[in-house]
Amino acid sequence: MKCSLFHLPTFFPEFHSSEAGFYQEMLEETERADALGFHCVWFAEHHFFNYGGHIPSVPVIGAAAAQRTKRIRIGSGIALLPLQDPIRVAEEYAMLDCLSGGRLEFGIGRGFQKAEYDAFERDMADSRTLFEEAHDIILKAWSNERFSHNGKFRNIRDLQVLPKPMQRLPPIYVACIFTTESFAWAGRMGHNLMVVPYAVANPQTLRDNFRIFHDARATHGSNAEPEILAVYHFYCGETAEKAKNEPREAMLRYLGAAAGSNREPAYSQQYQAYEHLQQGFKAMMDYEGTLYPDRVIFGDPEQCVERIRQLRSIGVTNVGLLANFGGMKHAQVMASMERFARDVMPHC
Repeated sequence: MKCSLFHLPTFFPEFHSSEAGFYQEMLEETERADALGFHCVWFAEHHFFNYGGHIPSVPVIGAAAAQRTKRIRIGSGIALLPLQDPIRVAEEYAMLDCLSGGRLEFGIGRGFQKAEYDAFERDMADSRTLFEEAHDIILKAWSNERFSHNGKFRNIRDLQVLPKPMQRLPPIYVACIFTTESFAWAGRMGHNLMVVPYAVANPQTLRDNFRIFHDARATHGSNAEPEILAVYHFYCGETAEKAKNEPREAMLRYLGAAAGSNREPAYSQQYQAYEHLQQGFKAMMDYEGTLYPDRVIFGDPEQCVERIRQLRSIGVTNVGLLANFGGMKHAQVMASMERFARDVMPHC
């Protein structure tokens, strides 16, 4: 099992000294993850809210991380393709790959927040077409000296995009949560998969979607084993009791921030499964009844080892540990990572 650090931050002025200090803490945690042997650090793009909005640009913070680390891979978890100019995305992420010495993991997705689509003047009903067209343009830009493209939203003629990635093609991960069509598309394209299991109430749903993904890969001739990255809120405590209780308030603050950023439901047939997302975040505030222990990785080292083994048994190959959330103290985050690297990773 590969173990990665995942940053989808929630900023709280009452718990963080400043925005600049907030970034420094994320980078210090990333440096430590590099030294401890974590596989990858992922940065999630979001906008406008204290839930995730302090990483509006993954290439910017990714470049800072690249200069402070040596081995850890650097991932976008995710780049919101429908909201951006795909040519700029191709340029900036290729530049990040070069600056990092070929360490980019390229995670992509459609996003789900109405406020983000409205602010960037995108129609959510177009999200899949925007996403797939951007995906095609980026791959053409990276794979060809010059290329042309005739699409619904972009027409490109004989364009050279610079730079090219240092890797021939960075590994691509597609974020899928609820929509079965997204799992099938990721499989057809031969890409890897990124999932957020805590958002899915029924574990069998996740297994069923994994099967759709694998079947689509097999049908379309992808024989290599894919990576499946599963993102979990994480805390490795000194004891089982501390692991249960020490992150409780931070987790509840995080869920409140997530609910607040989704005040309006997504508008589009494509997002029917997201209609009750805000209520879902609020339901998980029933900490012991709904969230803990099955939707998080909160435990002492022995419990964390067992949870990782459970994930491996359903096909997860890489666990993304969301360690800094809800105003958790920086010292607690660092201590949790240290315990995990010392007492859990050797058994994974």
